[in-house]
Amino acid sequence: MKIAILGGGHGSHAAAADLSERGHEVRLWRRDAQRLRAVQGAGSIELRDVDGVRRVPIALATPDIGAAVRGAELLLMPSPATAQIDIARAVAPHLADGQVAFLPPGTFGSVVMAREAAAAGSRARVRWAETGTLPYLARMYAPDGVAITIRAVRLP
Repeated sequence: MKIAILGGGHGSHAAAADLSERGHEVRLWRRDAQRLRAVQGAGSIELRDVDGVRRVPIALATPDIGAAVRGAELLLMPSPATAQIDIARAVAPHLADGQVAFLPPGTFGSVVMAREAAAAGSRARVRWAETGTLPYLARMYAPDGVAITIRAVRLP
């Protein structure tokens, strides 16, 4: 599956490494190009978990949200509520029919983001979904390194 991960924090890096390692084509978008350079330069994220430490390749790391979203089936947005409106406005012109936009955690952000994307002109038929929390207990320990302590099996 082609997955666009929109965000630059702990959850975004954990999802990028985890989903890429599971065989998905992962595109990581972060609006802060400077902070994205380590992942771009390495072409990977160092993942630490119960299986040890390893580098996991990332198909694309980019500050260009259109490049990340184009052709993606799933848009994964593990961002805080304070970032959701800005991300919705930035992604709106790039949304396409049939995409699934998933917010873990959502905090009802799926409703807010759907409205903001529509107000910004998007007419794409997107399915919006959310959970109450991230699927990972994770912490970045380097600009291109993330430790996943726990992977959730049930999300509210």
